[in-house]
Amino acid sequence: MTALARLAVVGLVRSPARTAVRVVTIAVAVALLAAMLLFVGHSLRTMTGSAVRSVPLDWQGPVGSYGAARRVATEVGRQPDVLQASPVATAPFAGIEHRAPSVGTIRSGAGSILAVPPGYLAHVHTFRFLRGSLRPGEIVFDQQLAATLQVQPGDHVLLTPRPRARPHRFRVSGVALVTAPDVLFQPLNPLLGPAPAQPPADVAILPLATFARTVAPVERSVAAGSPGFPGAQAGIQWQVQAQVDPHALSGSPAHALKRSGQIRNRVERSLPGQVQFVDNLSDSLTTAAGDALYAETLFIMLAVPGALVALGLAYLAALGTVERDRRDLALLRARGASRRDLVVLAGCESVAIGVLAGAVGTAVALGAVRLDGSAGGVGPVRALVTFALSVGLGFGGAVVARVGASLVAFGATVGEGRRAARREGPPLWRRLYLDVLALAGAGFVYWLTARTGFSAVVNPDSNPTLSLSVYMFFAPLLLWIGATLLLVRLRGRAVAWLAARAAGGRASSWRGFLLASAGRRGGSINRGLVVLGLLLAFGVELALFTATYDRQARVDAQLTLGADIVATAPPGAVAAHGLEHRIARLPGVAGTTAVDHSYAYVGPDLQDTFGIDPATLTRGTVLRDSYFLGGSAAQMLARLRSRPDGVLVSKETITDYSLRTGDLLELRVLDRRTGRFRVVPFHVAGVVQEFPSAPRDSFMVANLAYLSHVTHDPGPNVVFVKTSADPARVARRVAAATRQEGTVVRDIRAQTAQTVSSITTVDLGGIRRIEEGFTLVLAAACAVLFLAVAVAERRQELATMAALGASVRQAASFLWSEAALVLAAALPLAALLGWLLAEMLVAMLQHVFDPPPDRLAVPWPFLGSLAAAAIAGTLAAAAVAALAVKRLPLGATLREE
Repeated sequence: MTALARLAVVGLVRSPARTAVRVVTIAVAVALLAAMLLFVGHSLRTMTGSAVRSVPLDWQGPVGSYGAARRVATEVGRQPDVLQASPVATAPFAGIEHRAPSVGTIRSGAGSILAVPPGYLAHVHTFRFLRGSLRPGEIVFDQQLAATLQVQPGDHVLLTPRPRARPHRFRVSGVALVTAPDVLFQPLNPLLGPAPAQPPADVAILPLATFARTVAPVERSVAAGSPGFPGAQAGIQWQVQAQVDPHALSGSPAHALKRSGQIRNRVERSLPGQVQFVDNLSDSLTTAAGDALYAETLFIMLAVPGALVALGLAYLAALGTVERDRRDLALLRARGASRRDLVVLAGCESVAIGVLAGAVGTAVALGAVRLDGSAGGVGPVRALVTFALSVGLGFGGAVVARVGASLVAFGATVGEGRRAARREGPPLWRRLYLDVLALAGAGFVYWLTARTGFSAVVNPDSNPTLSLSVYMFFAPLLLWIGATLLLVRLRGRAVAWLAARAAGGRASSWRGFLLASAGRRGGSINRGLVVLGLLLAFGVELALFTATYDRQARVDAQLTLGADIVATAPPGAVAAHGLEHRIARLPGVAGTTAVDHSYAYVGPDLQDTFGIDPATLTRGTVLRDSYFLGGSAAQMLARLRSRPDGVLVSKETITDYSLRTGDLLELRVLDRRTGRFRVVPFHVAGVVQEFPSAPRDSFMVANLAYLSHVTHDPGPNVVFVKTSADPARVARRVAAATRQEGTVVRDIRAQTAQTVSSITTVDLGGIRRIEEGFTLVLAAACAVLFLAVAVAERRQELATMAALGASVRQAASFLWSEAALVLAAALPLAALLGWLLAEMLVAMLQHVFDPPPDRLAVPWPFLGSLAAAAIAGTLAAAAVAALAVKRLPLGATLREE
């Protein structure tokens, strides 16, 4: 073993050029995989952090009393990995009255109270102060309620907890903006988990001790875990609100989800029978973990084929010295080495090459992700793990390339190994026509996908899994396998036939002589065509898919956000302060429309409801005909405008409730005046599939005037803005102009970044930049390597031609003509195969796109640079080949066996 290892090292050292080529080609494949692993790992950790930060309140545990809330909060706060635990209460109030000489008496309707202890906002971000602070014995109003009552810090108000109860007098100490009312006032049932809630329009905030002393004695408490309806709180809900330490939730969303569940279970187990939590954090992480599966899908579909093609370069490099290796192995067999010794020798060589390639690949991968800005969190431990994986991958690649190139020599007898010419039978896969079967299978799976919508679907009802994911991979996988095997089967016959036809039979000119020579070397030319064609096809596939994805991400962002800019305001602020007209006058604003986003019950289902003005909607946003069924966008808006009580209903609701156009649809909506739900008649005016800012499942679109009339809403709460300039710049102007009214402004650029990260868990921009860089380098390297192998294979031919008086240019023309044939055949092959693969990927991942793309996007600049890299590599290789021919040692080469 020691002698064989020493022999392997000496052989590598004595052939530095050959060793360097093998190390570099394997290192490139390793670097591509390692860079993708690092990038996806970083993206998943970023997803976890975003999912955790997006949850304003991690846990809510209902308890039965004020004392229980304080006691349990103290115990929970002492638990490891719990950042904060606070006793909190929510309760309804009947009304608030403000009397002042300047305004007279102003009364508000019913609303909700939030009671919190001191220091509540240290790690919880459910509201923020606009003015003042929360002081003992005083009250803080949400901005909208403060505007309704026209109160300022220092004023006094009367709060009536329940009808016919004695009012309590409070001094106003501040004005706040409640940013998460839907979470704060949701019904708490741990068995059901987080539930959507119609947030109250009016919110008052009291210190917990003040609330317990004044309001709590006249209100009844809601039993812990009792069923409730969103927006219909009947009494005091005592609860413990807790925040998990984000440092305890590291790694991928799935790992963070598991860790979050373990922390919650440990806390609940330490307090048996005292508290069970509604886990908002796990709900968010479950969604993120389901999305994260797309990162792994894209990693497999976009990274692995490129790495395998890069490994094909290592195989091509090994073929350059296959004859020399065959003679060396035959000599070792003649001197007594067994087949096992040859395998051990190859293993020792592969270990040495694997270590070197792993080190180089790790360095290149770390540099690539750092240049891409994705190196956050790559510390020494992850770097060492990456190095270990890279060494393992490098060893495997070296073994495959070495054994694949010298397989015959390993199994041959001594006499067979020394024989220059050998006849080999066709391999089993060729006799079984596996290439044809693979291509037919790819076409069949793709046909099923296109015909039945068979695609990747995340199962939302249990642990995150990709349903039917194995079958989803079959079409592109079988196409890769089938195309590769078919090219290998051809063995250059097509190139040889074309060359022979072009030469016109017997060669009578130098051009015909070159073509005839290329025709006899069809097998060698075919090897270069397989590697270069598949590599360029990988680049075309990557470019087409990522360009299509980027385009659809922008379309999806527009649909998800609602418009170029969306300004969300507190209830009534749009009408009270004329926000729509103020925004419309800003520079860069092309048009605006106001929308009221609320909720309504269809039977037992709570659905998003959008109140719009059909006459002005298209001024602020874009509607596509594909959003509607049974008519165009203009026709549907006309139907809605012609019937005040008309409603556009989502396709899912139409199917679930067997509705038709014109049917009566009775909805339960929240009456803002009474704080109770009431039944209101609507009539179905049409069917809608998508709508700006609407969810993807169930929603409704109604006339704003009718909806406001029946709900007594104070007016729209959203303004859609269409821009004629940079959306991000205009969004800053909108935010500055409406900040005093408590608006939240978002723009299409920020939404695009968020949509890209949430749909497929990773921003394909990073993957694209990394893989495009590798592809450009590999395309040039492949052309160089092909000619280097051709020089090694034709050393004696070239030396013979030089000895017979051929010039360097004439001898080198045999090499660059072959390279030109490979390039000419590889470019159309890559275009066709890359287009087919991209079409399949889009079909397989059509669940990602919303709405689906009409056609593939073509990034002409990158495709042009990819072709230019291959051409430049070929030209550079031709120059190097000419230099190699010029420096051939004729005597030594002609004396070789």
